[in-house]
Amino acid sequence: MTIAQDADSPRAIAASAWYLNHVFRDAGERHEARVDLAMKSITLLDPGRGSEDIALGGLLHLAAALSYAKAGQKGNAERHWDKADEAAHRLGDGYAHPWLIFGQDMVNAYAITMNNDLIRSGAAVDAATHIDLGTMPSATRRSFHLIETARAYSLEGESVAVVHLLKKAYKASPETARYNLFARGAAVELAENGSAVIRDDARGLARQLGVAA
Repeated sequence: MTIAQDADSPRAIAASAWYLNHVFRDAGERHEARVDLAMKSITLLDPGRGSEDIALGGLLHLAAALSYAKAGQKGNAERHWDKADEAAHRLGDGYAHPWLIFGQDMVNAYAITMNNDLIRSGAAVDAATHIDLGTMPSATRRSFHLIETARAYSLEGESVAVVHLLKKAYKASPETARYNLFARGAAVELAENGSAVIRDDARGLARQLGVAA
C-alpha cells in the first residue's frame, strides 16, 4: 500500500486495499476500519475509464461485503455484494481480471464465504451448487473456494462432503490447502472423531496437510 501511494496510482491503491482487507479480516480487526479503507479507495476510481476501474470498484465492494459478513451484518453484506455483482454483470460473463480474477465467477464464489460467515449454511450450499469452479482461471482460487464449500457442508454436518471437497482442494492447490486454517482443523477433527466411513480418508488428508498426529 505504501508503494502504491508513493506511486500515486489509484489502481494500485485499490488492489492493495483488497489484500489489506483480507489481512485485517483474518486478524480480527474492526470491520469499520476495513470498510473505510475499501470505500476511500473506491473514490479514487472512475468507472468511465473502462473495465479496469469497474473491476477494481467491484472488488472493493466485495471486500466490504466480506467484512460486514464477518461482523454478522447481513443487510450491509448483501448490499455491497449486490454492488459487486452489478460490476461483474457490467463486465460480462466471460470477463476475469488477469491477476485479481474479479468477474462473475469470483463474485458468485464469494457468496459462499459471505453466507458461511453469516452462519447461513443453507444459502452457502445453495450458492455452491450454482457455480462451476472448474472454469475459474486460478488454481489457488479454485482451491480456496472448494475449501469454503467444504466449510458450508461442515456447517450442515455433512462430513463425507467435507472430506471429498478438501481432497479436491488439495489436488487443485496443495499449498493453498496446507495453509488454510479451516482445512487443517477439519482434517484433524475428522481424522480423530469422524465416522468410520471417512476416518481413513480424513487421516490421509491430515497427513497431506501436515497435521497428522
